[in-house]
Formats: sequence, structure tokens, C-alpha cells
Amino acid sequence: MTNFLDQLPKHIREIAEQVNVLAPEEVLTTPKIRFLDTRQQSLYTLVRKCTPDDVRVLKDAAAKWLAEMPQAADSLFKPLANVRWSRVSFGCSALDRCTGGGVVTRGITELCGAAGVGKSQLLLQLSLCVQLPTELGGLGKGVVFICTESAFPARRLLQISKALAKRYPQDKLNFLGNIFVEHHYETEKLLHCVINRLPRLMQQHGIGLIIIDSVAAAFRFYTDYLERARQMRRMADALLSYADKYNCAVVCVNQVAASGGQDEVPCLGLQWAHLGRTRLRVSQVPKQHKLVDHLITVRKLEILYSPETPNDFAEFLITEDGVVDVPEPAYTRQPAKMRRL
Repeated sequence: MTNFLDQLPKHIREIAEQVNVLAPEEVLTTPKIRFLDTRQQSLYTLVRKCTPDDVRVLKDAAAKWLAEMPQAADSLFKPLANVRWSRVSFGCSALDRCTGGGVVTRGITELCGAAGVGKSQLLLQLSLCVQLPTELGGLGKGVVFICTESAFPARRLLQISKALAKRYPQDKLNFLGNIFVEHHYETEKLLHCVINRLPRLMQQHGIGLIIIDSVAAAFRFYTDYLERARQMRRMADALLSYADKYNCAVVCVNQVAASGGQDEVPCLGLQWAHLGRTRLRVSQVPKQHKLVDHLITVRKLEILYSPETPNDFAEFLITEDGVVDVPEPAYTRQPAKMRRL
């Protein structure tokens, strides 16, 4: 789409190039706030170069270009399909292969597992990867991270963000400036945040991922199960509407509990299970991998159910730099056996 950019004024063309939105179809489908938002630039950027009038000129030029250019009928459906079935990469090739590319921007994805298995580490890495451009597996958008159990692990996020910035130095993203954190330890405050406050934030900022860690902490101790089901349905309806309207992924963490001596099962029963679209389980594998001079426990991500991805699993490691693949074992040739004559 070089011709489209060339016919724009220089300062308007720089706005499109600044956010890496180069095609006229992308210009029309990109929220205005993304062009106006300076958080993706350096922390030292103080002057906002783009104005609402500039965005209007850019979108008008894109609409005029598409109206004058003939298109095939099948091309009209491609942008819609790409927008509605986006995925957020885990930043780990093994997990992306297992899940078909990452967390889908449709419905609610549940991430369950026992305490300490690495759920929070996966969430932190997702919070960073969603900010990457689409060609790198992200959405180029921000994150809403709602904590209901413990404090947000800000130091660990900073550590992983530095490693990701070294991996993608050409993007120069301000990862920490695109994550909005809330702490709510009571159900009523959580519902008020999700139903009343979150819509305003979604309208003002480009949000590509909503995380609630965890739903079990907010609803587990209800004694009135009918009321609990009603409140969970209210929250789920709101989250589903955001996922559909803003094309964002929704990930909710759930705890697990032992039941009758059997394997651990996710909490909240069928009342919550029927509200989710995909369920992923994280667990530890009884084996370790030696990395440099340290033995690291191997973890496993398993797909319990998903409408578009078959049941599968993948193993991964949690290192200082975040979630990574398990390295392939080095092949050592066995010495040839001597034959007796």
C-alpha cells in the first residue's frame, strides 16, 4: 500500500508509520485512541504530535482510497475474519504450537492449576506479548490486570519486560505503561469494577487483554449458590461483551481443589465451567532440566477443552527471562560395542 501512503501529507504519513498501521483497511479498523496514545513511544516523549483532526484526515483518506479502488468480493471478508479470530502469543513457541497460536480473542479462557505451578508467570508474559505488533503474535494493545488474591508482582513483571525488550529491540515499546492494575478483594467491588468502570477504560484506551487473577478468590466462599451463579453470570456477560466489541482476549484464573482422593478439579463447579469457552490447566512435571548450573522444574500446559483446538499439552520452563521452551537434549553418540570373534 505504498501508493496510499505516498498520497498523504508528510505529517499524516508519519502518524500511520509511527503505530505501524500502513494499509487503508487497518486504518479504518484501528481505534482512534491508538493514534493519539503516546504510551507506546519513549518515556522521554513529552509532545503529542497527533491531534484528533489528524486522525480524521487519515481515516477519511483511507475511506476514499478504498472507495475508488476496485476490490474482489472475497477480500471484503478477510479483514473481518482476521479481526474476529486473533490470538495473543505466549511468547513461547511450544505453548503457541499447543494452543494454535496462543489465547484466542473469543469468549473466556480459564487458566487453572494448583498454587505455585506458574500461572502468574504465564499471565505476566501474556501481558507483555499482547503489546507486540500483530506480526510478532501480539495485538499492539494494552492490558487490564485485576488482582483478587495477592499484590501484583510488579518486580517480576519488570524483570520479564527487560528480557522481552532485548528480544525485540526494534519495537521500543513502553511495556509497563500499557498495563492497568487494580486490586479488589471483595466480590461487590470486583463486579463494580468490571461492569461499571471497565467500559470507560476500554473506550479511552486500546485494550487487548483482560486478566482476572482469580475468580475463585472472589466467589469461592459464597453460601448462597443461586446468588453466586447469578453474580458470576453478570460478570461473564460483561467480559464476553468486551471481548466481542473490542476484539480482546479474556483470561480468568481459577483455583483447584482435591475431591474424594481423586485428581485436583477446578473450583466453582459447573456454574463457572459453563461460562468459559476454553480451559487450560498448568501443572508441574516430575522431572527437572539443568540450565547452566541450576535445576529447573519442568511445567506443563494442557488443553482440557476448546472448541477449535484439540486436546494437547506442551512442556515449558520458567526462568529469569520468563516462560521459555524446554531445550532439546544434546545428542551424544554411543560408543560402538566391540564384537567378539
